[in-house]
Amino acid sequence: MAPPFRADQVGSLLRPKSLVDARANSTLKADRLRNGPSPENGAPVDNVEDSWGELKAVQDAAIKDVVREQLDRNILPVVTGEFERSIFYGNFFEALSGFEMRYTPLEDFKKDFPTNRPLIKRGIQCREAGYPTAKKVTLDKSAYLDDWLFFRSLLPEDQVKNAKMTVPPPGWWHIQLKQPFSPELFSSDEGLLSDLSAAVRKEIMTLYDNGLRVIQVDDPNLSFFCDEEWIATCKTEGVDLDRLLELYIKSHNDVIRDLPWDLHVGVHICRGNFPNGVGLASGSYERIARKLFNETAYKLFYLEFDSPRAGDFTPLKHLPNDKAVVLGVVTTKHADLEDMSELKKRVYQAADTIAQGQGRTREDALRDNLAVSPQCGFASIHREGGVGMSRETMWEKLDLVKKLSEEIWPGWNKEQGGVSGVLDRNVGQGAPNRRHCLGSGSVHL
Repeated sequence: MAPPFRADQVGSLLRPKSLVDARANSTLKADRLRNGPSPENGAPVDNVEDSWGELKAVQDAAIKDVVREQLDRNILPVVTGEFERSIFYGNFFEALSGFEMRYTPLEDFKKDFPTNRPLIKRGIQCREAGYPTAKKVTLDKSAYLDDWLFFRSLLPEDQVKNAKMTVPPPGWWHIQLKQPFSPELFSSDEGLLSDLSAAVRKEIMTLYDNGLRVIQVDDPNLSFFCDEEWIATCKTEGVDLDRLLELYIKSHNDVIRDLPWDLHVGVHICRGNFPNGVGLASGSYERIARKLFNETAYKLFYLEFDSPRAGDFTPLKHLPNDKAVVLGVVTTKHADLEDMSELKKRVYQAADTIAQGQGRTREDALRDNLAVSPQCGFASIHREGGVGMSRETMWEKLDLVKKLSEEIWPGWNKEQGGVSGVLDRNVGQGAPNRRHCLGSGSVHL
């Protein structure tokens, strides 16, 4: 299945200083938890009004500007940059009923969990985490619908189909915590994950019912199953990683089963993207590739291949003919611009690996199975981006991705106009088998 965009982007963009400052001063409870403890008492600030203050006006203005910039530059898909969130998974878990976010000591997380490594180095001892507080966790009111409706209002009608938003995975907090739920509330991991999968699915369908057609599920936690250091710790601690991976594959499949044929959903699996270019994990996807490609119902995978810590393209030999990978070959971790000829060489290497695994040709793989993107978002957390990264450099990186795609797939953007050129949205189990035309044009070898 050819991807909807030959040049894609992962979601988050560098915020303007006005928005960074407004978010830092926010009195919304979610932001207070995420911004950390007050210097006076070492605990989150809770004795202030839960109010938008000036944040909403600054946020909306920044989103208007960044959407306009993407449209002017003809960058697809169009995103809000996640300016409406302080972190990429923000605002979803806060919207759940029977679930709460609270400040949690790092000792309550699984030992050596990769997300906490940079926090420990900085001397941070607590962070936010999410827990069920009732025997049923539900999504009674959409977390992102208002954000989407505002976003949609900024788009020309012919660009609505090319808009993209992201949602978090159901197991985001479950994998991180030693005890993710009280046994008085849930008798099994499966029970909690079933509720969370239903909530994510409901969010996706609410957005779909209101016109959104491209959604990305962000789950960097899956890459931690490739991290040798964490794998070794889990073995020592008696954590059954094989069982956990099975649980999360099922939870993802529960989210995307039987989705509408014209809804495009992919999963993004990077190795973490902390400010100043800090990664969280390393290791080849080879450990999980066969199961990931063959046992999940996703048709599209956004994967990181920008540095040696990601390994080579060998895992792509397991990719089935009817699935596609967006190669994250342009880094967001530092400002240096990649060499175009080297990028093209790497895309062709990936195509050759896929072709070898499928018993097909490089041209087949380029046509049916590949696209390119930055390796991750530019600011997964609202405060900072990669080393030396400026907003000007960010646009240069996105333009580079677009130019790379145009050299390999000439005219894809003008001829097909993004999602409008894709008739095959076979993204869920049981979805109808429809022909697609994206990629039916020329491939530049």
